[in-house]
Amino acid sequence: MPAAYVTDLVDAFRRHGDRPAIGCGTRVLTFGHALDEVWRLARALRELGVARTTGLACVTGNRPETLLVRLAAHVLGARLTQVVIEPATHDLAHVLADCRPALVVADTPVPGTGARRVGLDDLMRTARDLPADPVPVAAREEDIARVTYTSGTTGPPKGVVSTFAALRVRAGWTRRHEGVEPVFVSVTSLAQRAGGRCLEHLLGGGRAEILDPFDPPAFAAVCARLAPATTYLLPPMLYRLQDHPATAGGVPGLVSVSYGGSRIVPARLREALRVYGTEFRQGYGTNESAVICRLTPADHADALGGKPRLLASAGRPVPGVRVSVRDEDGRELPPGRSGEVWTRSPAMMAGYWHRPDLDARVWRDGWLRTGDVGRRDEDGYLYLVDRIKDMIIVGGDNIYCGPVEDALARHPAVAQAVVVGRESAVTGEEIHAFLRPVAGQEPSDRVADEACRLVVDALAEAHRPAVVHWVDHIPVAASGKPDKRRLRAMAEARSQSRADRAPGPAAPPRTGGAGRGSGHI
Repeated sequence: MPAAYVTDLVDAFRRHGDRPAIGCGTRVLTFGHALDEVWRLARALRELGVARTTGLACVTGNRPETLLVRLAAHVLGARLTQVVIEPATHDLAHVLADCRPALVVADTPVPGTGARRVGLDDLMRTARDLPADPVPVAAREEDIARVTYTSGTTGPPKGVVSTFAALRVRAGWTRRHEGVEPVFVSVTSLAQRAGGRCLEHLLGGGRAEILDPFDPPAFAAVCARLAPATTYLLPPMLYRLQDHPATAGGVPGLVSVSYGGSRIVPARLREALRVYGTEFRQGYGTNESAVICRLTPADHADALGGKPRLLASAGRPVPGVRVSVRDEDGRELPPGRSGEVWTRSPAMMAGYWHRPDLDARVWRDGWLRTGDVGRRDEDGYLYLVDRIKDMIIVGGDNIYCGPVEDALARHPAVAQAVVVGRESAVTGEEIHAFLRPVAGQEPSDRVADEACRLVVDALAEAHRPAVVHWVDHIPVAASGKPDKRRLRAMAEARSQSRADRAPGPAAPPRTGGAGRGSGHI
């Protein structure tokens, strides 16, 4: 039988034929016109050698055409890898070599792979001359639908394999929990979560509007024009809305916000809930696991109504997902104890692409080890402490980055804080903090020292950053998370340019450029 995820999408496009489906600026495709484009693209791709199980790589900007190519690839049952080119995109040569495509569709120069190449615009033009008659759905449930690459912040990107059966489960979760009535305004990468969110919205007859790049005034204008609107934001995007004069007081027409991708500062979330007056929901998951937990609108309301601790929570497991917190030996831990988060569900990845060595590390009797450190409370809410790989070992002490970042961000002059580890000949590793100042705030050694004192007060002296770097912005990986690999490289480069010294217990942090000159990126 054809994969239900694909046939459900095709049926939805047929059912809602004359309704608006995909918008971008002044251009709007109805469901019927979009489906015609998909049939034509499927024929064009088939003529270029794409078929069931064939590898297809799509390397583009954040354009709505990529949704149509994705649908056409799904119809043919191809194994799709999508990459949206952004300032943080790296290791593209590795990704294109690793995913083994028979065809690369691109609207930008790409490294050579030996595979056939075609420009996205050329493909669209070729497709326009082909018939729009339906093409049989070749995809099957257990076929590989996508190979999505991790951001590679701790090593080379890894291919995460998802089947069509898993995609159907994920789509059902989103529709059941969020609905499709408002217009979905897409502002994050279509190669990552936003692409799936758009298709899930379209599956229920809702409209997807593509906005790129993200800009607070432009975003507010789209929400007002297409009201009611819903969106998915990365925490730094929410901070930009809060900091911009045009959107600090609210976004008319925006009725629902989902957020995720990285940790959020509870104080900023509380302020957003107070000011925006919209429904907020958080989703926690990974490329490997799909969604694991949700913090619902009711949970956010409870947080304001007397349970503020919930603002630091990742929520409770969604129906169909099992979650366990375990120690290093795989034994389940009771509520309140921190350990690695394990999960299992029908939406999980099928494994890593051609990496059985990595599969062996993360799979245990059907359970997936997420690599996240967390604890559960008596009510079943999960609280994330950090990534295991983000642990910094200073003088034998295990320092998790998340609590340090949270403490630094409590300083009123700090808009965002990210910490990484760097090798030290004295303590093994030392903590480097990258701080982005609040708009209008001049960075200084005094503020850096005050922020580090907050860390000591909240945690312990061993958690104090040894070096503070003031930056104009925090670089992000394609996933939207802080690009810690790049920050580690910057910490290394900056430290080599001056003499190191051991940070004593009472020593103030060294600064890697307190002003905008030497400390910006």
